Amino acid sequence: MDLTVHSMSAPLLIRVLLALDDDVLRERVRGILDPSHVLVTEATSSQDGWKRLPVESHDLALFDALPDDQQLDRRLARARRLPERPDVVVLLERVNVERQAELISAGCLAALERQLPGEALDGALSSFINRRRDLQLARLAAAAPEHVSDPDTLVASSPSMRKVVATARRLASTSSPVLILGETGVGKERVASLLHAEGPRARGPFVAVNCAAIPSELFESELFGHERGAFTGATRTRRGRFELADQGTLFLDEVGEVPLNLQAKLLRVLQTRRIEPVGSERSVAVNVRIVAATNRDLLEEVEAKRFRRDLYYRLCVVEIMIPPLRERVADIPELVETYLRVLSTQTHTGVRKIAPAVMEALTRYAWPGNVRELVNVIERATLLCSGDTVTLADLPSSIVATLSPDDIDAALPASAGEPRVAGELPEAWLDRPWKEVRGQILHAGERSYLDAMLARHGGKIGVTAAHAGLSPRSLFEKMRRHGLRKEDYRKR
Repeated sequence: MDLTVHSMSAPLLIRVLLALDDDVLRERVRGILDPSHVLVTEATSSQDGWKRLPVESHDLALFDALPDDQQLDRRLARARRLPERPDVVVLLERVNVERQAELISAGCLAALERQLPGEALDGALSSFINRRRDLQLARLAAAAPEHVSDPDTLVASSPSMRKVVATARRLASTSSPVLILGETGVGKERVASLLHAEGPRARGPFVAVNCAAIPSELFESELFGHERGAFTGATRTRRGRFELADQGTLFLDEVGEVPLNLQAKLLRVLQTRRIEPVGSERSVAVNVRIVAATNRDLLEEVEAKRFRRDLYYRLCVVEIMIPPLRERVADIPELVETYLRVLSTQTHTGVRKIAPAVMEALTRYAWPGNVRELVNVIERATLLCSGDTVTLADLPSSIVATLSPDDIDAALPASAGEPRVAGELPEAWLDRPWKEVRGQILHAGERSYLDAMLARHGGKIGVTAAHAGLSPRSLFEKMRRHGLRKEDYRKR
């Protein structure tokens, strides 16, 4: 999808409703509005406009104020209670200060004279549209994840992640589609936000869509929008994610989950750069950079005929592969320190440090849930920690189990100045009920058992599984959970 951006002065798409009875005035206003940046809808009259405003989606509405309109103040007040809170501008035959104050008090953005000179009218409309655009961008920025505006939080201490970040920064200045690959939780959205934040679209919106979370029957409406009455339950016009992302970046997360019958419609939008809202007879031009992500092997999906080949090549102009956390252990200490600082501030717990044994356990763990799992573990630790330092007692048992009993024992302080006895339970466990420490004890015992069995049989999975009374698949799963690798035992 080759979408050229000349500068970020290109505005966000703004919807304007013209509800003007005066044909000459309507032509004047239409001539002022830039059709490439404003989507204009025309009502047949001001009365028709007031009927359409509650059921359609608009940012700005221009109304004629008829002399006999006794409900104008009430209508303005109702307009301010609509979900999108559209800005309403009223055009009067003559403006007096008292009436102008009444209308603004009722909810009107401005009251202008119909006979306003051309330059003054042009300036006023530009001011109204720019105001609304700034408001829309502020709302989208507030709804976006915090890391969208702070790409520096993307940790890249390992060589593999430094390469990922360097590639993303080179691609940020382009508008070419990018496909980000990697397991669940590796940080694909963070890389997508870096592509957005360091490129020419940084002042535009960053809109993320989780394709896996959208029911297939709502997918088209969610992405392209719909008109009122397009289907049962469509009581108001709704904007789609493509329109909301105009002049910015649309992040299609889990794009491999898009239903096959809808992939052709998505491809057409990427090719034509125009969307057709469900139930609408007109198309809308959009200027959007597409960044997609998936944890699936899309080429395998193409061969299985579950993903369109032409859509794959349209999305995969450039590919970025993010390695799993277990393959970039060098990133773990910095990730831990970064999220400990952020989460301890958010949770107001005052936790500041990580015990050395804790960091050792965190770096040994296999992290099947990748960075997302690590963040959850750090948040849990900050909530459970009773002091300013995270200890082994604050970690899940599956992570503590990556350490040997001797390592765990060495990490625990001696009590009351007495030497610690080998095999003694952690002091913190004695302050907890059995049901809380049972899992940790069982995990530690399971790991020690598997470690000894694998060592005895030289890491041979089939032989070890047979002696342990497990299936090879179950053994592999337990090894993965404890961070054990057969290669380590073969080296022994």
